[in-house]
Amino acid sequence: MIKNKIMINLFFLAMLVGMALRPALSAQEETNYSVTAEEAFKHANANMISFIAADAPGFENWTGASVDPKPVELYDINGQKLFYQFSVYKEKKLTGVIDICADETLGPSLYDIVFDPEPYKAAEAMKKSIEIAKSEYSDGKIKSTNLVVYSYPSVGAMTVVKDKTTGVEHRIFVDAYSLNEVKGKAATETEPGI
Repeated sequence: MIKNKIMINLFFLAMLVGMALRPALSAQEETNYSVTAEEAFKHANANMISFIAADAPGFENWTGASVDPKPVELYDINGQKLFYQFSVYKEKKLTGVIDICADETLGPSLYDIVFDPEPYKAAEAMKKSIEIAKSEYSDGKIKSTNLVVYSYPSVGAMTVVKDKTTGVEHRIFVDAYSLNEVKGKAATETEPGI
């Protein structure tokens, strides 16, 4: 009974925070639904403070923690910015991450909070993705390399390489935790692939 009451209170608190922050997002151009990193940072901070103030379960150790204002940008496999992932530190130790949606059409700004996350190897995954792309498509031109959510909640590096002769684009995925190449199905006109 008490747990249900706490969860209901948390739900309403998150809704109130979202409603309070909504006017700032609505001030953007109506056809542009993207959220800036600065606005996302405000949302991450506001949500963290609200949960700490409400004594929400799991946030007991976050008192005195701070949100790193420089997020990791996570994309979807189609190249659209999906989340800003903010790290939360307490006494220089990573205690959590907060994912804020980078697009208003994805729903509420707060997407996920993870306590004591396992750090992934972003730089190594991106480097390996590029190496594989150069090795497999030596005659291709690398168009981009980004951190992506390739199969939620899996995060990895995606390198897009374009064959200079045929113009065909290929995608190379490397998991950011295991650093293994991820083989998936190719994208079609109706399916995003992987």
